[in-house]
Amino acid sequence: MRNNEWRGHLRLSHGWACYEGPAGDTSFHAHYPCQLVFARTDEASVQLEDRECRGRQLFIPSNLSHMLDQNEEPLTLLYIEPTLLDQDIDKEWSLSAWLSFLKHAEPKVEDERMISAMANIEAALNKKVSLQAVAAASGLSKSSFTALFRKTFGMPLRRYVLWRRLYLAVQAIGRGADATTAAHTAGFSDSAHFSRTMKTNFGVSPTESVLKITMSVQ
Repeated sequence: MRNNEWRGHLRLSHGWACYEGPAGDTSFHAHYPCQLVFARTDEASVQLEDRECRGRQLFIPSNLSHMLDQNEEPLTLLYIEPTLLDQDIDKEWSLSAWLSFLKHAEPKVEDERMISAMANIEAALNKKVSLQAVAAASGLSKSSFTALFRKTFGMPLRRYVLWRRLYLAVQAIGRGADATTAAHTAGFSDSAHFSRTMKTNFGVSPTESVLKITMSVQ
């Protein structure tokens, strides 16, 4: 294994993903999903901007800048979109308890305008996603939509769209597409845009990972 390379199995599902394998090098990055790190033997190590966290099980909140230290021992990483989580959920659950929960988890988005926005965004990912069009379809002004969207998802529309496009691009690679085809399938302008977005979100580019990717349906 090259020092910077990720080799493992990534399983994608609706609102969450599970990686199993060794951890390659990353740079500091932040992503929309919360992340859980499960070490099988030795402790895992995660660098935050102001401290280091070590343990057999670690929880990284949504949008928190961090860097996972390289580890050739297999790890399990769970990525979970915050809309699947209750505020009082037990973050100390075992891996099996988390996977059991995620099999039946549904997004906790109750505002019909935001549910409509999610559907409209998904339908437009392979072309330009317009803030004005999505807001109008939700029955809101741009300013009201922007405030409600950020409150619901914890990020602006543009970052959410990039996250959804990243998911679709990785999914396309799992079906056998190359990086350029995957980028265009997901609505990125080119493979360089896809690569930069993946690097920003996960600290690693598509060329720095050799993953077996599967899709599972809840």
